[in-house]
Amino acid sequence: MPLFQPERVAVIGGGCTGVTSFWALQSSSHDVHLFEASAALGGRVKTLPFEHNSNRVDVNTDSPTFNAEASPNLVSLLHYLGITTVKTPLTFGATDGVNSFQWYGSMLKSILFRPWILCNIETYRILSDVIWLKYLALDVLDTGFLACKTTDTQRWLSTHDYLSGEGYSNTFLENYLAPLLSMLWSTNAGRFLSRLPAKALIRCLYDHQLLKPRQASPDWRCIRPGASQLVQTMSMNFPASKVHLKTKVLEVVRCGKKYGIMTSDGQEMFFNHIIFAVDGQETIKILGSHASAEEREIIPNLGSTRNISVLHSDTLLMPDAEYPGPSCNYIIGPSNHPSSHISSLGYIANLLESIPTHIYGPIYITLNPFTPPHPSHVQGVWEFTDPEPSAQTLLAQNRLPFIQNKHGLSYGFYWTGRGHLEDAVTAGLRIAIEDLGAKVPFHVQYHPDPLEAASSASPSLGLKENLIRTVLRLIRVYILILRLILVLLSALPNPAARVKARFRPMCNKTSATKTS
Repeated sequence: MPLFQPERVAVIGGGCTGVTSFWALQSSSHDVHLFEASAALGGRVKTLPFEHNSNRVDVNTDSPTFNAEASPNLVSLLHYLGITTVKTPLTFGATDGVNSFQWYGSMLKSILFRPWILCNIETYRILSDVIWLKYLALDVLDTGFLACKTTDTQRWLSTHDYLSGEGYSNTFLENYLAPLLSMLWSTNAGRFLSRLPAKALIRCLYDHQLLKPRQASPDWRCIRPGASQLVQTMSMNFPASKVHLKTKVLEVVRCGKKYGIMTSDGQEMFFNHIIFAVDGQETIKILGSHASAEEREIIPNLGSTRNISVLHSDTLLMPDAEYPGPSCNYIIGPSNHPSSHISSLGYIANLLESIPTHIYGPIYITLNPFTPPHPSHVQGVWEFTDPEPSAQTLLAQNRLPFIQNKHGLSYGFYWTGRGHLEDAVTAGLRIAIEDLGAKVPFHVQYHPDPLEAASSASPSLGLKENLIRTVLRLIRVYILILRLILVLLSALPNPAARVKARFRPMCNKTSATKTS
């Protein structure tokens, strides 16, 4: 174990990653300071007040739902902090204003809850594609699946290209897969699916126990009373003199073996180690001309998406769902909208946090609404960034070790598809432990890179799975043969007329015989 000398450490960014690093370093010998530009810690994980008829309630701005099987570090941290979690069903919905789909954990439950969806032909397309994905998508994790590709970016086939190439329907993508991923990642996944590598997608679904064979059954849980409880509990005993709120870091200047930090309130402070718990664009902006050549090459490619969230009570922005409906709803924009493939994500806070509707009325959180809610219904608007898991971003993340903890700089960018909270907590703990020698009271697991096959455990298939996969492949061959026959028939010049012409002499001869 290397020995870590006491240092002055600055954590830039008071989101979940920064707060976790700061919390883990509290028991160390380092002098740690936390800088946050806004008035509160937590970033996207916070609470906002909501008022209705003189009744006031604090609403969490982030989804408290996570998969315990895919989030070991989050589970360990919550357990240590004494934060309660409860089992919750996996529910999500999708609507385009005409058709509405609601999913309740499994396909069987979804049909039992809403049997009339069997009257919709699109339901059968989604069901068949789900079965196809569950049993055949694991082929993407085979090291030879994309070996024929040449360049790094081309090698990682995009999700859209993979799904279209394998014959998955657009209905399945928009009404099942995109809503599912949005629920898993607490973000609007439809915005970047065209840039998400298929391998990262399949690895994510496998890690969440959503593909066959499963290592274990998914254990969906909900943080009570909300996700902000995690940040509030960690920061409860933070020394006020070391937490600098409303203090934006404008620039980091190298001064020999130290770094000078210039803040928005005119302060200049010096540190030995800097932890960047902000997105890549903000990091490179702060480093400015002081960034090294490698940093300028890697950090700008750590892409992120900017999101706008609205806390409101406008029922026109949410689908008409039967009670109890899904708490997470993926809303597809109209096809005639100026921007194609638009979508938004809506949460029903009443269901997520057990807030009684008869007291506080309906409470919604809409992420990236393409139709703004009526101003009279809006009670909060905020922005945040999410990692954009494109091939370019994930390849840059793969190269982060080349600059991580070099010259006293650490970077908190981390995406594995296991969920926002798990990735943020893991990133914060990893920096504190590996780069600064922090000790935490539980075992921390480091998740494999989603693009590295060698670092991920290869799923093993049993006899049952192999038999099902064989049957599905035979069905696929049968469908391809039928399609080929239809194509050949359509290529013939008026085949029906040719058949009639072929048999007309025979028919005429028969008629003449009968007449005579």
